[in-house]
Amino acid sequence: MAGMNPLGLEGKKLIVLGERDGVPAQTIEQALESLGAEVVYSTTQCFV
Repeated sequence: MAGMNPLGLEGKKLIVLGERDGVPAQTIEQALESLGAEVVYSTTQCFV
């Protein structure tokens, strides 16, 4: 089954919270979209 996503994220709608000094939301969003998920909201915050 080539191209099968083991995480089952195809068609899922997700919210992404990134961290300014860690992994920014844009990076997480790109990875999730490549797995077939739809990101409906993403933001990068500073959690201090």
